[in-house]
This record gives sequence, C-alpha cells and structure tokens, in this order.
Amino acid sequence: MSVPLIDSILRNQTVFLFILFRVAAFLVAIPLIGGAGVPVMVKMLLVLSMSFVLFQTLSFAPPPTDLNLVSLAAALLGEVLIGLIMGMAANLLFSAIEMGSEIVGIQMGLGSANLFDPVSNKQASLIARLQSLVAMLIFLAMNGHYIVLESMMKSFEVLPSFGFYPSGPLIQYIMRLAGEMFLLGLKVAIPVIVALLMANVTIGIFARVIPQLNVLLFSFPVTITLGLLMLGFSLPILSGILTQEISGLKTVFQNLLMGMKP
Repeated sequence: MSVPLIDSILRNQTVFLFILFRVAAFLVAIPLIGGAGVPVMVKMLLVLSMSFVLFQTLSFAPPPTDLNLVSLAAALLGEVLIGLIMGMAANLLFSAIEMGSEIVGIQMGLGSANLFDPVSNKQASLIARLQSLVAMLIFLAMNGHYIVLESMMKSFEVLPSFGFYPSGPLIQYIMRLAGEMFLLGLKVAIPVIVALLMANVTIGIFARVIPQLNVLLFSFPVTITLGLLMLGFSLPILSGILTQEISGLKTVFQNLLMGMKP
C-alpha cells in the first residue's frame, strides 16, 4: 500500500531535504521553540510536520540535473544560513529585553540573584527572567508567532533553493539591527534607571546630612522596592515598545530576504 505523500517525497527527495534543512535551522534559532526547555523530540516533530505541510502547500522548482556532492553541500549550507538568519532576527527582540532587564537588575542590587533560564539554557537574573516572560506573553498576544511562521513560508517564494547569495548590504543591515536592539534594551531600562539614580542621589545626600545613617542597610530595601514599583509602572511603556517592534517584524524579514537574493 503506497502513501501519496511518501511517494511524492521519495520522487523529490532533494527538494524535501532543502525544505527540511531550512525549517530545522529556523526553528532552532527562534524564541519559544529554539530553547533548551523544549524537548528534542518535540522539535523534531515540529520540523517534520512543518516540512510536510510546506512540501504539500508550496510549489518548488526541481533541482538541477547535474547536481554533485559539493554543490549539494553548498546549497544545504545556504538553506541552513537562511533559517538561522531569520530565526536570529526574531530572537534579537528578546535579547534586547534581556539585556535591558539585566541592567535594571544590577541597578536594583539583584545582580547576584540568578535563576536557571530553560529557554536560553543559562543563568539569568530575576528581573531578566520576569521581563522575558512578560515579553513572551506580549509576543504571543500580538500574534508575533504567526508573523514569524508566515515569513518563514514566504521565504521559499522569495528565496528558492540555490537562491542564497550573501552580500555587503545584508551584513550592514544585520549590524544595524543589532545596534537597534541595543537601543531597544536601553529604552526598556531607562525609566527604572533614572528613578534609581535619583534615589541613590537622595540617599547620598541623606548620608552626608546624617552621618549616623547606615547607608548600606538603608539603600537596599529602598532601591529594590522602588525598582519593583517602577517596573510595574513601566509595563505600558514595555508593551508599547514591543507592539511597535512586533508590527515591524514583517518589514525586517522582508529586508533580510531581499538582502539574501542574488
């Protein structure tokens, strides 16, 4: 008994291999799924299911007839790079939130209070973990995962197999994205940093006026309490920034894909 899908894949196994490599690299790099907290078996099932759906849904040009081992390896490497670049572009958003939250945690005096983050598979501060979860919830509420998956599907239309061509403008655009993410992290951290700076200046003035005041014991509760309050008050700012960045993800993916075209 033959299954039409399996028979079609066996007849076009090279095309399916290209799809599989790009989807696998993409899912490894994106947030939510790419972290170590997701079991490997779940990732494999997602990669296979997405590859099956894309193979059945989209139309792909047949590979060249004179395909040898070297050109096949180069083409598969190109598919992996396409998936990784797109996934890392989506992950830059959460890296910016984590960077800004790390700065806030250090300013609050919680730089040594770390938790294991199963998503990034490393130690993260309490504030960074909290802000990352909030950012992830906003990302899902804004249908950011739909935007990411839709851009992945459109990448096969813009960049077919053997279509990867890295260029100077692509490198420059990636560097610009990284710079913008640093600015985004600072935007997230600035409200809390300014409030804590004013509090530290005030504590310093009190320490000069009242020498008997134990600044160390007095400053820790003040900075932690004020920092948590400012984090709560700055949630609308974080939501507005993330909403704007998520709505611009389509443009980011489109520019990346155009930069990878020959």
